[in-house]
Amino acid sequence: MILSVHHVGCLVPNIEEAIADYRILHPSGTVSEIFDIAAQQVKVCFFAIGAMNIEFVAPYGAETFLYKILQKTPGFYHIGVYTSDIKEEIARLEKEGYRLINQFRSSAFNDNYCAFLLNNERHMIELIEMR
Repeated sequence: MILSVHHVGCLVPNIEEAIADYRILHPSGTVSEIFDIAAQQVKVCFFAIGAMNIEFVAPYGAETFLYKILQKTPGFYHIGVYTSDIKEEIARLEKEGYRLINQFRSSAFNDNYCAFLLNNERHMIELIEMR
């Protein structure tokens, strides 16, 4: 079961520059620490505007998959949602035609399991298991 939306993911070439730019938009927005997610070859942080977060995602380098996406279509590329049971939710979504891309543990979410799926419109959905 999907519990709530946590964030919208935004690819950026530089997290510190993205934070500075969004501070112009929302000066009182809070910023998380910068997490290094080696399994995804990215660094991430969260910029909170009220209850919603923008996740800034900076790929490690030019050889990574997300860097290639950043070069073609910079900007927002996924929505992250909390789920209470990631295995059950993956199975449910796959039955509806969603395609699992990968699963991993994320230090950005206290080492909980996460998974990326493509929906039927080819939008990326990140499931975040919260226990």
